[in-house]
Amino acid sequence: MDGCQAWHRDAMNTISPHPKKLLVEGKDDVYAIAGLMRHHVAWGTDKASWPVEIVAEGSDDQILEPGLIALYAKERDIQAIGVVVDANDDFPSKWQRVRNRLLEVDASIPSDMPMHGLVQVPHEGPRLGAWIMPDNRSRGMLETFLAFLVSSESTSLWQHAQASVANAQTHHAPFRVAHKDKAEIHTYLAWQDPPGDPLGLALTRKCLRPDVPCAQQFAHWFMQLFQLQGHVIASPPR
Repeated sequence: MDGCQAWHRDAMNTISPHPKKLLVEGKDDVYAIAGLMRHHVAWGTDKASWPVEIVAEGSDDQILEPGLIALYAKERDIQAIGVVVDANDDFPSKWQRVRNRLLEVDASIPSDMPMHGLVQVPHEGPRLGAWIMPDNRSRGMLETFLAFLVSSESTSLWQHAQASVANAQTHHAPFRVAHKDKAEIHTYLAWQDPPGDPLGLALTRKCLRPDVPCAQQFAHWFMQLFQLQGHVIASPPR
C-alpha cells in the first residue's frame, strides 16, 4: 500500500462505518443528491439518519485514485458502494477511468456503461454502482443534469437565464467556458422565491422538479444500487 492509499485508510478509519456509501466529488453533489432522493425514499433529517452515507471526496481525481474504491470495498460490513462523477467534456475517457477503478474490485465490469447507470452484483463483496453526470452518455456535469429538472412551466425563464449568461460572456464575465452550465443553473435559481437557494435546497423546495423522467431514472438507479424502497412523490404545488 503506497503512502497516499495509507492516508485514505487512516481517513476512512476516523469516520463512522456505514454499510452503504456513495462517493461524490463535492459538497454540492452531496446535498443535491440528498435533496433529490428525499422525494423518492424515506430520508432522515440529518446526515446520521440518511439511508446512504454520501461522501464528498473533493474531486473526480480523488474518487478515481487507484485503489481507493477497492479500499472501501474491503470495509467491514460494507454492502454497496456507488460513485457519481461528472463527464465534463469527455464521457468515454471518464467512463474508462471509472471502469478501471471498478475492475480492481470485480473483473466482470462491462465494457460499456449501461444507459441507466451501472449496478453490478459481484459473486463476492459489495454491490457496485456508477453514474456519470449528466446521463451516462453526454458531456456535462451535475448542473447539466439539474437543468433537465427545470419545469416546463419555467421554460421561458430558463431560456432567459441562458441568454443572460451568454450576454454576460460578451461583457467579459470571468467564469470559465467549462463552467457555463453552472452559471446558467445558478442564474436561474437567483430568480426564484427566495432567490439563490443552494442546489440541494432548490430540490427540497421543488424549484427544480424531482419527478421528471431523468430524475426518476437517477432515483431508480440509486434505489436499485442501495436496495431502498421508494414511494410516490407528490406533484409540486402550483
